[in-house]
Formats: sequence, structure tokens, C-alpha cells
Amino acid sequence: MSKPVRFSPSGPHGWMQVDDTPLKTAELIDGTPRGLDHVYHQRAESGLVTGIWRSSPYTEFYDSYPVDEFMYVVDGSVTLEGEDFSETFRKGDAFLLPKGFKGRWKQTESMVKYYVVVT
Repeated sequence: MSKPVRFSPSGPHGWMQVDDTPLKTAELIDGTPRGLDHVYHQRAESGLVTGIWRSSPYTEFYDSYPVDEFMYVVDGSVTLEGEDFSETFRKGDAFLLPKGFKGRWKQTESMVKYYVVVT
């Protein structure tokens, strides 16, 4: 029987005390991103993945974002910049980064987010 999955802003027990590790980026522009990801729930057959993610400041460029990803900013902020826009998302904001997004992910501070990815 399936049951609800609780998302905690501090991640699973002890998660905030775990050391950060280097993060993979699309095309790194600035910074040395270190962070951690925890998957709360996934369904391989449907391509659904949900979790919590944290990272130190960095900037990267996406030529084509590989998935549709819904994000809720738990702490910190990120600015997304494209050819004709720049929008900052802060603590408490939610947004969708659509598959195919072309532009910059610019984090000037550490960030924690919940995410729901569909591949």
C-alpha cells in the first residue's frame, strides 16, 4: 500500500550534517558547485523523480534543459536568464523549468529546493 511522502525543509534525518559533494553541471560559467541531492520518491516506469537538493553558489549555462522540472525554493534564490528575460526566484517561490530551456542558472547564494522531475 502506498502512503504519503513527507518533504522536510531540512531533508531526511541528518541530511543537513552530511558533507557536500561536487555537483555535475551542464556548462559551468562560474563557481565550484558543491551540494547534495536526496530522492524522496521515484517511479522509473513513468520517469517521475521527486526530492530535495541543495547547492553552493555557481552559474551554469543550459543549451537545452533535459527535463521538465517543477521547483519550490526552500531557502536561498536563483536567477534564470534567457535571451529576452531575467527572473529571480526566492524562498517560498515555485516555478517550472521546462524541457528545452536555454539560458543561465545563476545562484549567488546557497540554495535548497524541492523538485519534481518528469523525463
